[in-house]
Amino acid sequence: MTNDWRKQLDVQLKELALKAQQHPHATKEQRVALTRLMNAIWQSGRLIHPYKGQFKLLYEDIYDEAVQNLFFYLCQNNNINKYDPERGEVITWVNMLLSKRFFPEAIPKIIGKGNEINLEDSHLENIPSSQFQPMSLSEQIIECIESDPELIFSKEHIKGHPEANFQAIAKRRCSGISWKDISAEWGIGITSLHSFYQRCLKKFTEKLQEYLCV
Repeated sequence: MTNDWRKQLDVQLKELALKAQQHPHATKEQRVALTRLMNAIWQSGRLIHPYKGQFKLLYEDIYDEAVQNLFFYLCQNNNINKYDPERGEVITWVNMLLSKRFFPEAIPKIIGKGNEINLEDSHLENIPSSQFQPMSLSEQIIECIESDPELIFSKEHIKGHPEANFQAIAKRRCSGISWKDISAEWGIGITSLHSFYQRCLKKFTEKLQEYLCV
C-alpha cells in the first residue's frame, strides 16, 4: 500500500468518524455514517493481527470475535465520540482498541483449560453490556435474532441439520445452555457447532449492526 493511498484512506476514515460524531446518537444519519466507517475499516486491510502465530488453530476464532466486539462497540452508546482526531488517525485508535482490549478479552472466551473451547462463555453473552439500559446489548442482539424479520437467521443451518440453525443456537446459548449440552441434544460435535456459530456471526455482522444502530 502506497503512502498516498494510506493518506487518502486516513482522510476518508476521519471524515466518516467526524460525520458520525456530528449526528445525534441512534439517528439514521449516524447509522449510515457508522456503517460506512466500519466497512471502510474492514476493507482497508489495515486492522492489525495481535499475537499472530499464537493460539494455533483457534487464532481466527479469537480474532473474529475480537473484531465483532470492536465493531459492535463502535456502533453502540455513542462510543464513536471517544475518538479524538487531535490525537491520531482512526485506524490507530481502532487498532489500539483491538490489541489492548478486544483481542485480550476474546482469548478466554474462546480458549478454555487445555486449549479447549470454553463451554461456559459465548459471544453474545460477553459483549460489554453494563452501560446499555434498559436493555443490554446482548438482549438487543437476541431480540433481533428471535424476531428474524427477514427470516435469515432461522434459514442458516448446519448442513443436514435444519434444526441446528443460527437462531436456535443463539437462543440456547443466550439461555445459558452449554455447548456440551447443545452437542448432546443434536448429536453434533462441539467444534462444528462453534465454528458454524462464529461463521454466522461474521456473516450477519452488518445485518445486526443495521438493526442495532437504528
